[in-house]
Amino acid sequence: MKKFIILLVCIALLIPSGVLSSFAITDTVLNGETARTTETLHEGVTCTHISLGADSKYLRQEFWVIEFDPRDENFDIQVTGGGQYTCQLRTVKDTVETFKEKNKDKGLVPITAINGDLWMVAYAHARIEGRGTTYNGYSDAVVTHELTIPRGLDMYNGEIVSSPHSSAETPYEGQFDAFGITPDGRTVLGTPTLTIKMKNLTQAGSEELKLTGLNRLPANKAIMLYSDKMAADTASLDDAYEIVIDCDYDYVIKQDSVIKGKVTAICKSGDENPKMQENRLILTARGDKQIPKVEGINIGDELEFSFTLKGNKKDNDIWQEVTNIVGGHIILVRDGKAQGNGDTSNYPAAIIGNTEDGKIMMLVVDGRQSGYSVGMKIGDMPEICKKLGFYNCFVLDGGGSATLVNADPDGNYEVVNRPCDKFEDGTYGRARTVVNSIILSYIDKSLIATPEPDPTPEITAEPEPTDAPTATPEPEKGCGTVISGGVAILAAVALSALLKKKEH
Repeated sequence: MKKFIILLVCIALLIPSGVLSSFAITDTVLNGETARTTETLHEGVTCTHISLGADSKYLRQEFWVIEFDPRDENFDIQVTGGGQYTCQLRTVKDTVETFKEKNKDKGLVPITAINGDLWMVAYAHARIEGRGTTYNGYSDAVVTHELTIPRGLDMYNGEIVSSPHSSAETPYEGQFDAFGITPDGRTVLGTPTLTIKMKNLTQAGSEELKLTGLNRLPANKAIMLYSDKMAADTASLDDAYEIVIDCDYDYVIKQDSVIKGKVTAICKSGDENPKMQENRLILTARGDKQIPKVEGINIGDELEFSFTLKGNKKDNDIWQEVTNIVGGHIILVRDGKAQGNGDTSNYPAAIIGNTEDGKIMMLVVDGRQSGYSVGMKIGDMPEICKKLGFYNCFVLDGGGSATLVNADPDGNYEVVNRPCDKFEDGTYGRARTVVNSIILSYIDKSLIATPEPDPTPEITAEPEPTDAPTATPEPEKGCGTVISGGVAILAAVALSALLKKKEH
């Protein structure tokens, strides 16, 4: 029995994490399926291409499913934008290439990526002054220039960049959902909220004020807060009352963070919009009931902002730990149950979710291309996703934004699917710019930059001789990697000895 236990310990130590897991999507054959091929993009990452014929009850479809285990310590998955500001649109491919260059010293090598959240578009939500745009009964201007910000709650590598779509933004189309990922690879799908409160520390007895949202549109009847990750300015209309707060440190808005800064400028109606800069916050109020709530703030006042991210009772604990969040809508499968809906729109789409055993699956389907792929009916998506193995999932941005990018064997990045936007020659496949992307990378430890050692200090005097015995230094805390390596070597020796003894 002792020999058997030693053997098991040796095997456990010598087998790398993730090897014992199965990564293939369910082998359930879909109605009308004509072809299915699975490619391994990297150890532990599969990409399955499925074709459905014109006689399928789901109609003619071409789609791809990525599957991997986010708990594998060799992987890194992040939600990220492609530019300096959240409002800047980039193609998924451009975002991946920028991400790789920016993170090369961290050893992050992208494997695959899909588009992320929807954004506030100029023809609907971010109605530009002077354009005369009308949408769902709303014709009032909202911004002075285009402001493309995510629709949902989004967090990039630990930093919250936007709160969910606010009811003050018109048209309001209901609560937005979110998919979150913790540093250790646990996932959650739900409808979290971000509460932002402001307190004036200079004025004794001032009441705490609850703000409308973070990095949202400067809507009427709202008080919005803008961070230095949002845009070069707030694009607010002339009737806005804006307060500039500068911080003397590099702040990061995250779960339960508290940020303090001093008021350095106040811009009233008729003044030029304040410009954003590093370590600055801008408070923007509009409306007869909202502006009076901030008019008592003076230049020189110190303001404190607190941020609280909460889920519902069931999933609140995990939302406290997430570091990457992408917004989306239309939950298709929840806790293994398909969420029925009668929407018959054929839609190219990107979908993200998890399996019952904790893996992440990402699906991209092409559409709006007769004779090739018409796009899934939104009403069919729940059934299809459940059959493929999704336990929870929802829809990200879609239409011409639905994009899958994979690394090729040479390390270049290519769009794998065929987006429905056209090139100048009329052919399909032109990738659309999007507000953010979800990128899966593997960690190449050989690329991780090693910090330069501190120069050896000059010795100004010889140490005094001593007869005291030299003390053996205690091992430093946090050297688990070295200890584990030693155990692994001892385990290998023990295994070798055991096998030789059995041979004799």
